[in-house]
Amino acid sequence: MRTDLWEQFGDLAGADHRYLATVTAHNADGTASVTTAEGWETRVLGAIEGATVPYNVWIRDGRIDDTAPNFPIAEVTV
Repeated sequence: MRTDLWEQFGDLAGADHRYLATVTAHNADGTASVTTAEGWETRVLGAIEGATVPYNVWIRDGRIDDTAPNFPIAEVTV
């Protein structure tokens, strides 16, 4: 039985993170300009073919992984 709780938590959470972002532009160099849910603006590799800007995507390892639902995002403090 493993007793290292922090390592077990790391295994559960995983190192592979996905981020929600909104594509704001397709760029000529094969990248897309995106704005994250937290408000950061950056460029990532890829674009969803045939999608109309703006649209939501999941970002993984600096590239567009998949489309995300276009639901409104609300921040709630508990």
